[in-house]
Amino acid sequence: MQTATTIVIAIAALTTAAAGGVYLGFSAMVMPALARSRDASAASAATMNRINVRAPRSSFMLAFLGSALACLASGVLVLGRLPALDAVLALAGALLGVAGFLITAGVNVPLNNRLAAAGDDAAAFAAFEGPWRRANAARGAASLLGAASLVAAIAV
Repeated sequence: MQTATTIVIAIAALTTAAAGGVYLGFSAMVMPALARSRDASAASAATMNRINVRAPRSSFMLAFLGSALACLASGVLVLGRLPALDAVLALAGALLGVAGFLITAGVNVPLNNRLAAAGDDAAAFAAFEGPWRRANAARGAASLLGAASLVAAIAV
């Protein structure tokens, strides 16, 4: 594999792992903490709405957007090397990394927007929580598996 391609794949692996780590953190800590305050679901909605306002303005966007761009670039760079094992692993990792981005854009963000439109409403949070958690788990798994596959592509 060429050095430039390896560097792009490494950047894709790092940014995708960082994004996946954020999703894992939400699954492991943030959402369970919000769920425990069922008696204060309006407070949970308010907290989630504040997080969703902050997220697009945070350094997380570097990993989130960087992952999608680096994964796309990685996929394109290895297409000519298929069916070599490193290229297959890199393409699989790139597709999984992009899937994490698409799940976020197609499921999590619309759910966030619906919750924001409902305000700090307990019923809105109750309807939001289950679908958001499932999508978060899917994007986290896709991102972390993608990062692992991208690292494996470099190691082969």
